[in-house]
Amino acid sequence: MSRNGPSASLTRADHEFVDHTSEVILRLRAPSYPELIGEATSAFAELVPPHKIGRPSDEWREFRFDGPTDRVGRLVDWLNELVYLCDVDQWLPVEVEVDDVAGAELHIRARGVDLDEPFVLVKAATLQNAFVHERAGGVEGEVTLDV
Repeated sequence: MSRNGPSASLTRADHEFVDHTSEVILRLRAPSYPELIGEATSAFAELVPPHKIGRPSDEWREFRFDGPTDRVGRLVDWLNELVYLCDVDQWLPVEVEVDDVAGAELHIRARGVDLDEPFVLVKAATLQNAFVHERAGGVEGEVTLDV
């Protein structure tokens, strides 16, 4: 249940993790879909141990998701991009600007921190049981992370 109550209007984004065998369920709530993407980014960053975080990077990186995928697919795609960035590029986005173009495209600008070593706790975000729903006062979503 949301800290804001089941029918309360969302004035800020938040999230929670629900542990499960070999996976973690990430539940997200936010006033809008772009803020839901930002909250997913913040939640993912919480999983990275502080001792792996290195120096801040001033560069902005651009990401674009378009095509036949819906909002659920784009959320999962973004989380999988975070997995890739942390594992291969050793870079963690911590600040994002999100532009959701009428549900057809998702543009993300991100600035982050370098990681001292790859982060491999999360193997993938999955579409299994994933959802994004518009609710009165905001948006809710849930994604399973394989760990």
